[in-house]
Amino acid sequence: MPVGLGIGVSHAPGMYIKTQEEWDTLWKRLSLDRRIPQPDYVARETGEKLQEMNSRIQAGHDAIKTVYDDYDPELLIIIGGDQKEVFDSSNVPQLMIFLGEKAQGRAPGQGFIQAGVPDRLPPVKFDIDVESSKSLLYKLVKQKGFDIAFSSELKPLGRSRGLPHAFNNPASYLLDDNHRTPVVIFYENTYDPPSLSAKRCYDLGAAIADLLKSDPRRIAILGSGGLAHDPGGKRSGWLDQPLDKWFLEQIANGNGRATEALFSFDSDTMVAGTGEIRAWITVTGAMESVGARAKVIDYVEAAKTATGLAFAYWLADETEAQRFAAD
Repeated sequence: MPVGLGIGVSHAPGMYIKTQEEWDTLWKRLSLDRRIPQPDYVARETGEKLQEMNSRIQAGHDAIKTVYDDYDPELLIIIGGDQKEVFDSSNVPQLMIFLGEKAQGRAPGQGFIQAGVPDRLPPVKFDIDVESSKSLLYKLVKQKGFDIAFSSELKPLGRSRGLPHAFNNPASYLLDDNHRTPVVIFYENTYDPPSLSAKRCYDLGAAIADLLKSDPRRIAILGSGGLAHDPGGKRSGWLDQPLDKWFLEQIANGNGRATEALFSFDSDTMVAGTGEIRAWITVTGAMESVGARAKVIDYVEAAKTATGLAFAYWLADETEAQRFAAD
């Protein structure tokens, strides 16, 4: 069975906090303390407006969880990046697959905004499908021409004691006691320049889908991060809504190849967290290979989290998927 479910979801810290005080604390840390001039619309993120945004974020998570549970995948491939959590400046691979049997990180919450709290947050545990990870690694390298690093031990060089939040945050609500789905942990350099072109990311997704098209299991692929944001940078708090909405329109229309224009030029927007759109592009490449278009659940402009937050999924059409598998 080809890859049948794709998920694109943001993982920003503000998605997991609820109160005005928490949002303001995060905003202060990311933007105000750095004396970055803020857009006028950030002042509206208070009171009822903030609660409405919280409700939409929760609804987005709930919708993704429902789709995931209904599909009930037997393998989950998570595409995510790193922000000096596992890798430090001594080594930043463009692509890497983790081959250890077990991995874990910390659940999202106030640990993102309060010093000393992360160690008290509950763990997020991953059961790694080592054989699938090794198979994907070997075939991508030998058959598809992708140069991919690999690691059999989780020994963070950066500030984390486990996996980066790009993996922990979506897994914290998808991998519950009812769904201990085996996973493939697939690092993509989404943050540190120079990084992958959008075309390379799309082609990677298409290659993954092609290699798995005869696999009998129900397989899901998830891209974690984005959309446009520059937390703590010179554009922190400023949301490139036209970029985000253009991107979501392309994947909803099955026009993912158009996104190959992204990251092909220097821009004040196409830096830092905006690079996490690469993970979504990889999922797009995989899912458009089986004839699927994205269903965009919601897009939430959250200036205090310094991020345009989005939720989307792809479900493969059974007829198209069978045709793809037969090719």
